[in-house]
Amino acid sequence: MLDANFIERLFIRSIDHMLNDTWEWPPDWNLERKKIFLKHCLEYAEQREFYEQCVIIRDVEKELEETRDV
Repeated sequence: MLDANFIERLFIRSIDHMLNDTWEWPPDWNLERKKIFLKHCLEYAEQREFYEQCVIIRDVEKELEETRDV
């Protein structure tokens, strides 16, 4: 079984990577799947009190909504 700390570090690094300009969504993900993914990530981050990652996730949600409105 994987160490919980490893999973948490992997999660944090993955969310932090969303700040990078080279980060992209998987090409076959539609808007609904992206929203669900972000919702689940936010729930996980809130439960574990990863507040910096919560901010990143909310920013990505906001960007997603802004691009949808264009």
